Amino acid sequence: GTAAGLIPASQLTSELQKKKKLEAEKFEQLGSEMTGRGAQTQYRDKKTGGKKTLEEVREARKQEKEKREKERVKPEWGGGVKQKVERDQMAQDIKEAKNTPFARYTDDKELNTIFKDRSRWGDPMAQLVKKKENFDNVAAVLPEGFKIEGSGFKIPQGVPVQSWMRRGLGSFGNRYNIKPGRHWDGVDRSSGFEQKLFKTMNERQATTNAAYKWSTEDM
Repeated sequence: GTAAGLIPASQLTSELQKKKKLEAEKFEQLGSEMTGRGAQTQYRDKKTGGKKTLEEVREARKQEKEKREKERVKPEWGGGVKQKVERDQMAQDIKEAKNTPFARYTDDKELNTIFKDRSRWGDPMAQLVKKKENFDNVAAVLPEGFKIEGSGFKIPQGVPVQSWMRRGLGSFGNRYNIKPGRHWDGVDRSSGFEQKLFKTMNERQATTNAAYKWSTEDM
């Protein structure tokens, strides 16, 4: 064993080196069965504990990798495709804004394009200068590299023939001012609640106006 008590550091280092050398020599004298020298790697199943060959392990790893790749691409239920496009466009705008000079002048082409494409309420020329929407290719609004099939979205391409957009029909008004989708065929299948609501609101407003006129007609 190692000497005890107060001894010099050089003596302690020498004794430790001799001890390691003896242990290494003893280990070399042991057989392969005891040390496992040259033995092949044993693979076992994580669940059952049974032995598995190297080919079975590689196949299992390959299947697990393919499963992870499939699970990586999931539908984005946090919003629709339009919301995803807007988020990506906003991120792109922020990225480009970093290289944009702080001062913007009247001859800025990008700024002029933004103002031209902006829609304004009550503009009588809006229908003439508005860009025509591409009804035949809905995927055109998707970001570059966006995979419809892999993402879980299955969007029919184009606008159906029976759509109210192609037939030139008008849409019914509602309190939220939301237009119907392109798959609506123009047939009103609602319970008529919106029309009744508008009628009640108009009657109430007409009654209020009549009462006000009656109260002020002798002034």
